Amino acid sequence: MNGIGAPGWAQRLRSLRNGLSLNIASRLRMSRGVFCETACNELRGITPDQAWRIARLHEKYPVRFEASLSHETSLNNYAYLELLDRAFAQSGDDPPMGGVHADVGCASFWYAASLHAFFRPKVLTGYEIDAFRRYANAHTRQDYARGYAAALPDTHFRCADYLAVQDKVDQISCWFPFVSTTTILAWGLPLKLLNPRSLFSCISGNIRSGGGIVLVNHGLLEAEIAAGLCAAAGLQRQWHWLERDPLRPRPQPPAISYWRH
Repeated sequence: MNGIGAPGWAQRLRSLRNGLSLNIASRLRMSRGVFCETACNELRGITPDQAWRIARLHEKYPVRFEASLSHETSLNNYAYLELLDRAFAQSGDDPPMGGVHADVGCASFWYAASLHAFFRPKVLTGYEIDAFRRYANAHTRQDYARGYAAALPDTHFRCADYLAVQDKVDQISCWFPFVSTTTILAWGLPLKLLNPRSLFSCISGNIRSGGGIVLVNHGLLEAEIAAGLCAAAGLQRQWHWLERDPLRPRPQPPAISYWRH
C-alpha cells in the first residue's frame, strides 16, 4: 500500500471487515442473471436549469438516456456527459473519438452510455475488481454492468484487478480513483487494494503511443495527489479544469484532467 497517510487501528479494523466482505462475495459469485433497468421514458422533478442544460446536450448528442434507463441513472449519465463536454470545450481540445477505450474501476458501469455518447469508441471495456457486491434486489454489480454493456455496441465488462491487465488501448478513463485510505475504506474495500502508484504505472503502460487518459478526481486536493502520481508514471498533463457547477451536486467539485505520454 502506498496511499496518503498511515492508517490507524480503527481504519485497519474497517479494512479487515471490508476485506472479509469482498472475499465472501468473490467466492460466492452467485448471480440472478443480467439486470436491465426499466426505462423512465421521461425525466420528472428536475429543476429548470437542469432541464435547460439537458436540452443543450440533446442538441449536440443523439442520446435520450431516459428511453432505456431509470430516472436516477439517466440523470447521472447526463451529468457525466456534460462534465466531459464542458471540460473538453473549455480546454479547446478535441475529444479523442474512436479506437479502443478502457474505463478503470467502473463499479456497475452505469455510466457506460455517457462514455459511448462522448467518445464513440470502437470498443469500450469497463474493469472492476469488486464485481460481486450485492444490491438490495440480490443482483450483483456484474449483473448490472452486463445489462448496461449489452445495450451498447461493442461494449464489455470484465471483473478484474486492473493491476493484472496488460491490454493495450488508445484511451483510458478513470473516474474518482482511490488515492487515500479514507476514500477506499468508504467505498467498502480493504487497504491492501490501495496501490495508486502501481495503478497509474499500469495505466501508463497500457496506453498506446499518442493515446491518453481522462482523469476525474474529487476536488483539488485529490487532483493534486493524482497529478503527482501521473507525472511519476511518465504522463504529461495537457489541461485540467474544476467543475464548480455540476449538473448534479457533489460533496466535492469534480476536477477533470487529460494526460498523454
